[in-house]
Formats: sequence, C-alpha cells, structure tokens
Amino acid sequence: MKKIILSSLLTSLLLSAADLQSIGVEVTYTDVNDEEKNIVIKRETPENCKSVKFSPKNILGGNLVDASVPENCKTTVIKYLGKISPIKFSPKIETYGEVEVLEFMEKANDNENMLLVDSRTVDWYINQTIPSAINIPFIHLNKGQYPDDFIDALETIGVEVREDGTYNFTNAKELLLFCNGVWCGQSPLSMKNLISIGYPEEKLKWYRGGIQSWLSLGLTTIKPN
Repeated sequence: MKKIILSSLLTSLLLSAADLQSIGVEVTYTDVNDEEKNIVIKRETPENCKSVKFSPKNILGGNLVDASVPENCKTTVIKYLGKISPIKFSPKIETYGEVEVLEFMEKANDNENMLLVDSRTVDWYINQTIPSAINIPFIHLNKGQYPDDFIDALETIGVEVREDGTYNFTNAKELLLFCNGVWCGQSPLSMKNLISIGYPEEKLKWYRGGIQSWLSLGLTTIKPN
C-alpha cells in the first residue's frame, strides 16, 4: 500500500512539474467513421516559425484565410510564440475577457483611480494599443534595472515612496494590465514586480488575451502619440 501511495505521489509531482505544452496530453476521440482513436494534443514547433522576426509589424499584422474571403473579413496570427499563460495569475487577481475590459473602460471614464495599463515596451505600444490605455512598460517596474522610471511609474499608479524607502499603498489605483497575448510574459512580469513590493493584489486585474485577442475580435485600436 505504501509503495502504491508513494508511486502515485511521485507520478503526480512529475506531471505537475512537466511542461504539458511541450510533451502534450493524450486524449481519446471518435472520428468521422465512428472509430475510437488516441491523439496527443500539444503545441507544434515548426522550425521555420522560429526565424520570424519578433516585431510589432510581423506579430500583429497580416491576413491569410481562404483566397475567396474578403480581405477585411480575415486576420491571421503566428501560432508559435512564447509560453501559454494559465488562466489565473494569482487567486486574488481577476482574469478579464473582452467584455470585462469594456466594462472596466466605461467605469474608468468617471473614475481616475482606475487605469488600463499597456505593459509592453514603448515600440509595441506606439505601434497600436487599446484606446485609453497608458503605457507603463514592464521593465520600468523593475526597481533595480530602471530606478528613475520605477519611481515615475509608482507615482502614476498612486504609490507613495516614504523617506525610509517603504511604500504607502493607501491611494494605489485599480489597474487592468495587458500585453500581447496569452503567450506574452510582459504583463505577468509587471504583476510579479508589483506584488513583490506589496501592491494590493485585489487592486490588480489582468486581461490575459491582450492585443492579439482584441484584434482577433475586430475591436478598435489606436496609434498613440
């Protein structure tokens, strides 16, 4: 009995530590001929995709579906980018979809303590962003790397730095952060850095789908000044 329990625990630990995106998950399905078959679901890694330049123009533009579909009716995405994020970043941080983002934006119109934050670096932000979003690049929330920008960012989101170097979160704003997509690590890094200094997690929201999901649904973007 002890051996069985230990074996089960070891298997569980190995599975939890494994990268299911790469090794895949085997499932059973019934095909069109009513035959039961097994298939492994995982992210494919085409070698030629790895050489695609990582730039706003390449990642967030382009059309290719069927030749008969009107150009303004189709949008494509590069299928192999980054690492897929789980649906929840933290038990205390709400994950938003597009409808929730729109509701947040509507409320933020009359509430200066609510900010939609584009966590991407400046070059991505100026290429296109969600209207009303402000740009606080994730790198500017890294105190050790960009100390001056870090202080400016804290001021923007309502955090006071006390004389002894500690932080006052009394006026911390409610933030909804996003980046490029479910494979993008920039908004997660922003949240990680904010949490590390004690930012209240209940004041953080996350639009996991980011710009890629936003564009795929035909929602409005702008090129900011």
